[in-house]
Amino acid sequence: MKITSDVEISDIKKARLLLKSEHPPGWIAAARLEEIAGKLQAAKLESSDLNKSRVLRKGLEHIPDSVRLWKAVVELANEEDARLLLHRAVECCPLHVELWLALARLETYDQARKVLNKAREKLPKEPAIWITAAKLEEANGNSQSVNKVIERGIRSLQREGMDIDREAWLKEAEAVERAGSVLTCQAIVKNTIGIGVEDEDRKRTWVADAQECKKRGSIETACAIYAHALTVFLTKKSIRLKAVQLEKSHGTRESLDALLKKAVNYNPGAEVLWLMAAKEKWLARDVPAAHAILQEAYAAIPNSEEIWLAAFKIEFENNEPERARMLLAKARERGGTERVWMKSAIVERELGNVGEERRLLEECLKLFPSFFKLWLMLGQMEDRLGNGACDQICNPEFSSVSYSVRLSVELSLDNHILPSASL
Repeated sequence: MKITSDVEISDIKKARLLLKSEHPPGWIAAARLEEIAGKLQAAKLESSDLNKSRVLRKGLEHIPDSVRLWKAVVELANEEDARLLLHRAVECCPLHVELWLALARLETYDQARKVLNKAREKLPKEPAIWITAAKLEEANGNSQSVNKVIERGIRSLQREGMDIDREAWLKEAEAVERAGSVLTCQAIVKNTIGIGVEDEDRKRTWVADAQECKKRGSIETACAIYAHALTVFLTKKSIRLKAVQLEKSHGTRESLDALLKKAVNYNPGAEVLWLMAAKEKWLARDVPAAHAILQEAYAAIPNSEEIWLAAFKIEFENNEPERARMLLAKARERGGTERVWMKSAIVERELGNVGEERRLLEECLKLFPSFFKLWLMLGQMEDRLGNGACDQICNPEFSSVSYSVRLSVELSLDNHILPSASL
């Protein structure tokens, strides 16, 4: 009952004064009054939980359908008493879902299932019962049942005429994630993420959903959205990359490896995914696995310079200079760009092979005369050997290089700011 008038408020205040009594019937009447007024002060005046509980239980004898009184008395009880009280509470207040859910939490697995089944009979339009049932299955190791429960729940609610609000269910998924029920979170996403979304809007909408969940720290929910999106858009590289980046930031090495393996299977032409997969193995010090991934990448994208260079880097940093040289030589044979030639010269420089370094630089400059980094490297080499670097660069043999490039090289040499090229 809601108090809405000044007259009623005045009457309540007068009644409180009259009911200030040491007589037990007065306590009960006071409890009734405070329930009507929307408070539980009759119980709060007691100093011990035992006496508070007695007052509240007396109140329930007169007001058995008061949800607030049931909640208050349950909070003061031990676990076993609370369970017994809640059994009585759901009989008296069968349409209050929070009492059913509280009882289910205190029961054994089998009894909790029975409680939730009864709750569904009384409250067929209450989503929280289905979500709790899924969480119950997950908590008891029944992974295969989790998705079935949510799937059945959605169908049942729709039969009851309930509108499945996609955004509201996503919020439920996030709440379930925070509670630690990851499988239930995934099941909610899987069964509700597409409701009410037009086919042409799915990719954009789902990516936006995942990004918003990520911003709020709901990582498992975001991962579940990407996972479902990838069952619909199997070959969308952009979604794969977003899913991989999220997993890389928040997942385990094993989960990332599994995601990357699936990614390259569905997107064999995406060199960035191959490179990420190989790099993760290399970072884990699993060089043979990195080799194996790059071998598969060669077969999928035989002319990818990035893959050749990645393979070279792994070999060189793994102290395999001959294998690194061989890879670069093959890359040059396949029409390698100036990057391949430049790295070839860098390798020889690092190994102290000045003659081969010079040969590669001079040959490369014939192919790519306007690539200024090669001129800088040649100038570095001549300067390192004590030769006239500027004279070498301005040699008529290399007259095809532009004046501006030669000038920038000369200024770099004069100011000793030559960069050391990186592998």
